[in-house]
Amino acid sequence: MDTRSVVDNLCKKYKTRNPYELIDAMGIILQYGEHMENVRGFYLYDSRVKLICVGNNLPDHIERFVLSHELGHAIMHKRSSAPFLQSTFLSVSRLEREANKFATELMISDEDIMEHWEFTIDEWAMFYGLPREIIELRFK
Repeated sequence: MDTRSVVDNLCKKYKTRNPYELIDAMGIILQYGEHMENVRGFYLYDSRVKLICVGNNLPDHIERFVLSHELGHAIMHKRSSAPFLQSTFLSVSRLEREANKFATELMISDEDIMEHWEFTIDEWAMFYGLPREIIELRFK
C-alpha cells in the first residue's frame, strides 16, 4: 500500500489529520524531552508500548512536522525505533524518507492543494516553514 493510501485510511478512520489527535487516539504516549540538542524527536517501540518523544523547544511548525514524521514511523515501521536528527530534514535512509513522505501527506491535504493550487513548491515551503525538498515529497 502506498503512503498516500496509508495516510488517507488513517485520517478516515480517526476523522482527523491532526497529529496530536491521532497520537492520542492511537494510544501512543507523547513526551517532551529536554536537552535534545542533536535530535528533534524519536519513536520508540518496546514491549508493545509506543512512544513518541519530541524536543520541547521546537517552533510549532517544526514540532508538528516532527510529530507527523514520528507518527509515520509508528504506523509504517511499527517495531522500529528511530531518532530524527537535528542537523538535517533529509536522509538517505529508506525508513526516514518514508516517514518524511508520510508527514507531508498528513500535513498537506488534497483540499489544501486545491485551495492553494497556484502555490509553487517554494511557496508551499515558505507556508509550512519546511525545506523545499521535504515539500516536494508531497507532490511526487
